[in-house]
Amino acid sequence: CLLQPISSSAIGAVILTGLDIFQGTPAQYALTPRAVGQYFGILYVYNAVQCPMEAIQGRPSLWHNIISAGMLGYLGVSSGRLGVPFVNPMMLYYQYGIRPPVLAFGVYGGMAGLLAGMLGGKPF
Repeated sequence: CLLQPISSSAIGAVILTGLDIFQGTPAQYALTPRAVGQYFGILYVYNAVQCPMEAIQGRPSLWHNIISAGMLGYLGVSSGRLGVPFVNPMMLYYQYGIRPPVLAFGVYGGMAGLLAGMLGGKPF
């Protein structure tokens, strides 16, 4: 279960690094072992966190994707390694009091839920 996501994480890391380069990130910054390793690590942990949830419940579920991605988004924003995409977290913090890590849980979990539900066809 923990060895299964290694190959897909490696492929995903190469694809995301390629997207960085196509978006204009200079190759000397995007093609470093650290940059590729960070993508690999986040994809591997995302998949590995779902493993015990599927073992406990006995089947794949959309909730596993949402919780895994949300938790990683929360931890990434809390540690200052990730930002919150698509929204201005400070605006929502000042207007509604939603802390950026909590907002990250919702955004990253929501993105994973949409992708797993629409592209992966996972049930709730």
